[in-house]
Amino acid sequence: MIEYFAIGISILAVILAFWQGYLSKQQLEQAKQTKSETDKLLDEIKTKVTKVESISDETRKDVKNQISKLIDKQDENFKVLLNAPTQNSQNEMILALLPTLLQNPESMKTMIDLANIQNGRK
Repeated sequence: MIEYFAIGISILAVILAFWQGYLSKQQLEQAKQTKSETDKLLDEIKTKVTKVESISDETRKDVKNQISKLIDKQDENFKVLLNAPTQNSQNEMILALLPTLLQNPESMKTMIDLANIQNGRK
């Protein structure tokens, strides 16, 4: 009887060993699948990070261009403001000379011709 009991326990041990082997194989397959999914997710993250870096570089360039344009426009406006008093003085001088020029049409024509030459219209 003890021999049958020992054989039964041996058979049960063999069955348990096969069962553990099967479970180990299942765990190995799950680990491989998890690793594959993780690698796929890491590749997607890498692609998205590269895309974000590219967008960030483009945005940085656009901001630099906008700042440069703004600075250029401010410089241009500043130059106009610096020249404004000169133009204002010229306008005052023309207004002072206008009565004299109206009395002498030939002088008026000469002034208009000089202005056209200076502006490159003639």
